Amino acid sequence: MGVSLSTSQAMCHPIKSGDVYLLVGTDYYWADRISDRIKDRLHKQEQAELIVLYGEEVRSAQLNDYLDSISLFSSAKLILLKNAEQMRKAELDILASYMGNPLEEQTLVISAEKIDARIGAWKKIREAAIQIAVDKPKFAGSIREWLEGELKALQKTMSAKAIEEFISRIELDYSTANNELQKLLLLIGGRKSITENDVIQSLGTTRVGALIDFSRALGKRDLRQSLILAYKMLDSDWEPLQVFFQLQKFYTLIWRIALLKDKHISASEIMSSHLADLYPSQKKEYLDFSNAYNLKSIRSIFEVLLETDHLLKSSNTDNSLLLIRCLTEILSA
Repeated sequence: MGVSLSTSQAMCHPIKSGDVYLLVGTDYYWADRISDRIKDRLHKQEQAELIVLYGEEVRSAQLNDYLDSISLFSSAKLILLKNAEQMRKAELDILASYMGNPLEEQTLVISAEKIDARIGAWKKIREAAIQIAVDKPKFAGSIREWLEGELKALQKTMSAKAIEEFISRIELDYSTANNELQKLLLLIGGRKSITENDVIQSLGTTRVGALIDFSRALGKRDLRQSLILAYKMLDSDWEPLQVFFQLQKFYTLIWRIALLKDKHISASEIMSSHLADLYPSQKKEYLDFSNAYNLKSIRSIFEVLLETDHLLKSSNTDNSLLLIRCLTEILSA
């Protein structure tokens, strides 16, 4: 068969008994979700018997028995083979041999973090299976595509600003994004539309949400709000060194933008070519943040950062006090 599907395609692909699916990648959210869809559909259509096997545990005789026997309890059978990359050669060869004559009443879902396509057995499995890549998101655009699909399925709408806010406040992780979306849905109740304020209210307490708000306070040179957020992070079990690292990261970005501006590089070129480590929605914000600083003030800020870095590593003074002192000096520079 040798068909390759994306995760979104896999969620729409027709499911029928007798197919073999090969899920390859490290994103367990999508691996579980696609497996659950196949399981639910086959149970609903044919009351398929479910068998779950693990690559590190299954042995040749057991695998042979499960692959070649019919179900005693149902006219259909679904085998979920997880961690298939951990199978030994003997079991892998049995699985590859099965691909030559799969049972029509039996569906097989094989999950593996990675496979070696140079191995003959894996090559046979790939050629016979519907292959689905279940990779972790590499770009914010992947989360956007997932979010838009979820909203459509839920018959909910989210404003453009709310989508940007949501994407900027979560980690690049589908499972985390799904958890935050579920919290957001609980917050809005029966409402169909999700606003920017809903997102900020729901996600403002997350680690990434706190960082976004902290960056915005720094970008406005708002000492009071910056101190409030710093204390809030410390009260939420952030280590002072973690907050200090975020300060360094923020001002390194501001320094980079200030240097580019000093070389008369346009704002559009800065955003398109020099800020790849930021979400698209954050690039314009950081350009605006940089307007509150000039190269002279940034040099002074880095002197404070270097001094604080030394004190954090060598002084007996409480690190939280050193951090607050650093923040106060920076925003007064």
